[in-house]
Amino acid sequence: MKLFLLVTLAAAAAAPHSVWEGVYSAEQAGRGKKAYLADCTRCHGDMLAGVDDSPALVGQAFLKKWNGKSVARLVDLTRRTMPTDGPGDLSREECTDITAYLLQVNGFPAGKDDLASDAAILKQIMIEPKK
Repeated sequence: MKLFLLVTLAAAAAAPHSVWEGVYSAEQAGRGKKAYLADCTRCHGDMLAGVDDSPALVGQAFLKKWNGKSVARLVDLTRRTMPTDGPGDLSREECTDITAYLLQVNGFPAGKDDLASDAAILKQIMIEPKK
């Protein structure tokens, strides 16, 4: 248990601190797009612009809502509240993949590794506009 905690803490310390540091892989975003199309489009739309009361997940609306917040908050909100007709039905991995897709469509660069689903690591990665 102590070794697991030390590994998790070391990984969190080594985690990127900004979505501009390539925190997801293109392959993961591809998985996320498939999950988004299957589970999210009926409320957020094919173009992620939002439908009816569902918010846009792309562009200035997304950045305004998520600026300065951690990727962990986005993954956790998705996990707890989505889809609206079955909150909690999506696994943490599916929510992390969908988040990778959202980062991709919002213009944040891909890296070589998947976005980790570990909350301690995700708490270290902040969503922010380009500086």
